Order: sequence, then C-alpha cells, then structure tokens
Amino acid sequence: MENYNAIKWFEEIRKDDIPVVGGKGANLGELTSTGAPVPPGFCVIAETYARFIKENGLNTQISDLLKDLDFEDTAALQQRTETIRALIQKAPIPASIEKQIVEAYEKLADKVGLKDPDVAVRSSATAEDLPDASFAGQQDTYLHVIGAPSVVDHVRQCWASLWTARATYYRQKQNYDHFSVSLCAVVQKMVASEKSGVMFTANPITNERGQLMINASWGLGEAVVSGSVSPDEFILDKETLTELDVTIADKKIMIVDKEKAGGTATVNVADYLGPAAVSSRCMSVEEVRRLAEAGKAIEAHYGVPMDIEWGQDRDTKKLYILQARPVTTLKAEPAKKENTIMDQKTLTVLVRGLAASPGIAHGRVVRIDSLQEIARVKDGDVLVTGMTNPDMVPAMKKACAVVTDEGGRTCHAAIVSRELGIP
Repeated sequence: MENYNAIKWFEEIRKDDIPVVGGKGANLGELTSTGAPVPPGFCVIAETYARFIKENGLNTQISDLLKDLDFEDTAALQQRTETIRALIQKAPIPASIEKQIVEAYEKLADKVGLKDPDVAVRSSATAEDLPDASFAGQQDTYLHVIGAPSVVDHVRQCWASLWTARATYYRQKQNYDHFSVSLCAVVQKMVASEKSGVMFTANPITNERGQLMINASWGLGEAVVSGSVSPDEFILDKETLTELDVTIADKKIMIVDKEKAGGTATVNVADYLGPAAVSSRCMSVEEVRRLAEAGKAIEAHYGVPMDIEWGQDRDTKKLYILQARPVTTLKAEPAKKENTIMDQKTLTVLVRGLAASPGIAHGRVVRIDSLQEIARVKDGDVLVTGMTNPDMVPAMKKACAVVTDEGGRTCHAAIVSRELGIP
C-alpha cells in the first residue's frame, strides 16, 4: 500500500484525465502542456478520495442517509448532507496518503523557492466541466492555505464539499449517480492578484462567437466568481480585439490575502486602494488586449469557446491563467426574443440591470436575506436577493427568475442560471 500513487503533477495530466483528476485538474494539466502561464501545482487524484471513503466504511452510511430523502425538501437536504460532511471530517486519512500530500507540498515549495508557499486548494469533481454541465461552483475552494498540515486539512474539507446540499441537489437534478462522482483536490501556488476575473471567448449572453467578454475587478478573483462584487465588463471583437462595449461598475469590495496569517479577507476598495478606484476602470486597454490574446490562443487549442479564470500578479504584473473550461451554456445561434403577452404592452420600468440570462418572466416576489430562508421559495416565484450563490441552486431551480443587487454576467451563479434556462 505504501507504493500507492495518490498524487499527479500538472505536467503528468491532460484534458482526457477527467476520471482521474476531475474537470478542473484535467484542464489545468492541459493548459500547462500548452505552455500557458499556469501557476504550478499537483492533484490529489479522485481515486484517493474513493480509497479514503472505502477504508473508512463511509459508503454504506452515506447511502443510508440518502435513502428515501426528498431532495426538494430543502431543510431535510441540508440536514442530511451536513451529517455526511461531519462523517468525512471525522474520519482519519490513511497515513500513506497524508505522507504523499505532505511530500508533494514540500516539493512544490522547492519548485517555487519558498519554505511554506501560499496555495489554493480547489475541489475538482469527476463530473464537473463536462460538455453538458459545468457544475459551476458546486464544490469548495480555499485560498491562501499555508503549511503542510493545513493543506492536508483542506484536502479533507474539499472531499467533504462533494456532499454540500447544493452539490448533492445538483447531481440529483443532472441524473448523476452520487457514488460514480469522485473528488480530486487541486493544490496550486497562489497568485497575489492585484486584479482578476473571468473571460468568456464567446459572448454568453448573445451567443455571439465573434466576441469575447471579460469581467474584471480588484483583488482575488473569488469576488467576481462568487458574485459578491459587480465587476467591470469589456466586450471585444474577437478578430480585431477592439472594445465594442465597456461597462465600468462601482467595485465596492475586494478580496485580499491575510499577510502571513493564511486565508483571505474582504475589504472596502475605497479604504484599500483609495476612493477613486471604486468607479475607475481596473484594466487598461493594453491589459484587456493582452488577456484577450491569451484567451484566443486557449480557444484555438481546445477548438471550442472557453470560460477562463485569470489573475494579474501585483508584484510582477504578469498575467496568469488560473482555470479554463469549455463554455456549457451557448446555444446554437443567437437567442431570439420571446414573444409573450407582455411584449405587447407598454410597461413602466422600475429598475434596470445587466441580464445574466436574458428572458421574460413574472411571478410572486420572494426576497431572501439569508440562506436559512431559501425554503420560502416555491415553484414559479421570482427570487430576489443581494447576490446569488451556489447554495441557492435548489431555490433557483424552483424560481421562474432571479434578481440580484451584485454579481457579474460571468459569475458561477449566472452560469448556473443560464444552464437552468431562467432569466
């Protein structure tokens, strides 16, 4: 058992290795092979998770907890999945697996020339980033993890996150067998991003293949991905890289690393960068163009439109590609406007915003101020909240439409909305 291979480095991985390292791990390996500027790292492979579950006899206990569960009963779903996660967090990691994780982290430290490098520990499920479903944001990510013991602990937390209510519900709705999906933990050198975000190499709103969409904000990209900040948005002509449309948002918050303490903190942009940074453009024309060129090269390699997470290092100003996956929500042709009774009327506009998933809907408005309230959302309701996040997927599935105060058109919750086909 001591020779068991629990680890694979990015250099050993290609895009066809989803069964081994999940979608995120496979794409990072593929990107590394192309010479793209990917921060170095390794994967604790999916088979390692399966071995951990088997050696602790957890399969039977998890099966019993899912038996006869009404997945539409939000409270019951949250209670059962919380119990499953507690079982995983209490179970011991086999010594040979822990040893390999520690040794791989020490080797990564040697690679980057640091004693205890900051790393991101990201979940990569074997069913995610597939052509038919993005599984966007369904498992957890931990940023600025420092030291081997903390890395081991966060790998276990990633394994547990396969059983959040949102991930379990999503698998059920996508008709995936819960036990055929395993989880790889990706351990990757952190980029101290001064600015970051998401780029789509096709316009996900209009389905226009000849355009790129870039969402960008200050600090770490989790603010853009999670939807906790409304980012700047740049629409470019893919051929000429000319800016066709620019929307500069009020970027009120940013996520930064806690220096030497590990983890991250949310701070006010006005306090951290100065009041002018809130409403000023966070990327220059040249930075936008350089990022778009990298996006075109990645799309050319994969042969399909791509959803790319990126960050620009605050010290070196170097651009890094943190993740890339095929876009799962593009339609075959530009979306046509629905012809509904409401199109015939002159309506009074109460509020304006950016459409993350265009369409028309009407229903009873339910305002949600915390996750504890999502059970209030019934079939056909309009969900209104400060920001959507992946925990709200069960409620979003019931809603006929979603309205939020924050979030950009490339955040994970927006991607899920487009998958669900709701405005």
